[in-house]
Amino acid sequence: MAAPLTADSMGQIMPKAQTLAAKIEAYQQLGTRHANEGQFEKAITTYSSLISLYKISRQPEKIPAAYNEIGNAYSDLGNNEAAFTTYQKALKLCPSQDLSLKAKIHKNIGAVFLSWKNLNQALHYYNLAEELAKAAQDTITTADILNNKGTVYEQQQKHHEAFFVYNQALDLYKKADLAPRIALTYNNLAILSKVTKDLKSAAAYYKQSVKYADQSGNAWLTAAISTNLGNLLSEMGNTAESEVYLNKALQISRSIKANELIYETLENLATNAARQKDYQKAFAFHQQFALARNEFINEENTKEVTRLQTVYEATKKEKDLANSKSAYLQSQMQLTRKNNLLVYAGLGLAAIISLAIFLYVHARNRQRQMRAENEFNLQLADAQARNKLQEEKLRISRELHDNIGSQLTYITSSIQNLNSTQPDLSLLPETQKIAQNTMSELRRTVWFINKQEVGLDEFAMKVQDYFKPLQALHATTLLQVAFEGDATMPSMTATNVFRIIQEGVNNALKYAQASRIEVTMQGNGNQLALQISDNGVGFNLFVDRDGYGLKNMNARSSEVNGTCSIQTVEGQGTKISVTVPV
Repeated sequence: MAAPLTADSMGQIMPKAQTLAAKIEAYQQLGTRHANEGQFEKAITTYSSLISLYKISRQPEKIPAAYNEIGNAYSDLGNNEAAFTTYQKALKLCPSQDLSLKAKIHKNIGAVFLSWKNLNQALHYYNLAEELAKAAQDTITTADILNNKGTVYEQQQKHHEAFFVYNQALDLYKKADLAPRIALTYNNLAILSKVTKDLKSAAAYYKQSVKYADQSGNAWLTAAISTNLGNLLSEMGNTAESEVYLNKALQISRSIKANELIYETLENLATNAARQKDYQKAFAFHQQFALARNEFINEENTKEVTRLQTVYEATKKEKDLANSKSAYLQSQMQLTRKNNLLVYAGLGLAAIISLAIFLYVHARNRQRQMRAENEFNLQLADAQARNKLQEEKLRISRELHDNIGSQLTYITSSIQNLNSTQPDLSLLPETQKIAQNTMSELRRTVWFINKQEVGLDEFAMKVQDYFKPLQALHATTLLQVAFEGDATMPSMTATNVFRIIQEGVNNALKYAQASRIEVTMQGNGNQLALQISDNGVGFNLFVDRDGYGLKNMNARSSEVNGTCSIQTVEGQGTKISVTVPV
């Protein structure tokens, strides 16, 4: 039997794939390899090429599976909007008789809704997927779906239903002898037992999970579950047994360089040593934990700053190119005008010989001059418009660069403090929060800058993603977003509307004492109407006008030729209305 292809060997094998069938097989194996190694962007490129080959070879029935794999890659990258769109495309092209693939796609769509915390929609798609998988007699997919349904039931606080479907999935996995999935299902049962305060059962489930993770040969899975088990045993007072599992997790995590697991395990070892009243060992573990966590945070920040610098430099180059083109067109026009002056001088001399010839030639050249000047004026106007656009992009990129820089300065200062002989560990949660907020704001802003146009549905999803961390911080306030109609916004308009929403929602959370904040958007093709309303305490518009941030929102709306107004009554809430052309 031939050895499986690797991503490295594909570079040598691909040029040798002479036939169309050989190329298709090579791309199939390369796409799988990229996905398994976590190279999801490369996986998307490879599967997109595979779709083109399927079209050339007239195999349309295989295209939906490739789209499903692309959707999985987008999902792994955290781009749930692109994943959802791709899954819908796969479902539309899927042959009606391929029930197993239909089940997988429905399952994946359910997972997207679960990531958006839309539990009812997630459960709806999981139920459809389960029916299709059972009809196709696809037991593995059925088990996967049952596992996912258990996650939904957990979040709905339906613990009995969650236990039932997890055990159904476990039976199917055991019959198929799939050790990694058995390990994950036992882990789910352990977590659910902890939630229901049955710690003894939770420990037993975790031990079964570690056993099957060992059998699967998945080192990361073994380390992650072992640290969970060690932490639970420590909480139960079994500190000696806890230390065994935590040391096992630490040894494996270091061998595979899983930095996020290393610092988590070290923190658990420090806590366990403190429970054993071995404070010297606890202090030593805590120092190692601080260093490991700093290294992990620094690594993530370095990746984001490098990506930001790349965007900034690319935008600057585009502006320089636009400036060069504008200067070139201006010099060409000046040269043309000089040439025309020479022509006029020649015509003046020719007039002495023949007035008729002068008038004829003059008229002809005048027409040519006007056409040339009109053409150059159009080109110059186009170049200046592009230059203005690039200047705006550069301005936004520079502003973003400066803002991120100030936040990273705080993070660097905190890390230097943590590396000192007497670190203030209370800075760690705030440092992590600022690092996470910095990365989220960076991704969101760069996304707006790089998009030429943004549809209303995409924009609403971005607002929904922005609400998720706010909802976690303000559990007593319900944050909602709704939209209807259709509208496509230029990048600049979308950015300013989003900043208006941020300003309005943040002010409401800070001052309104509201139990509900709602953002509604309505598009009619050439206009977008936005409302930000809350049921809070309201305020005196004439006294608190500037403090509420209306000046900033007015400036944002005016920048895109829109209008902004506010209605508020003390004790009766606030409504901000914005209208912008699109």
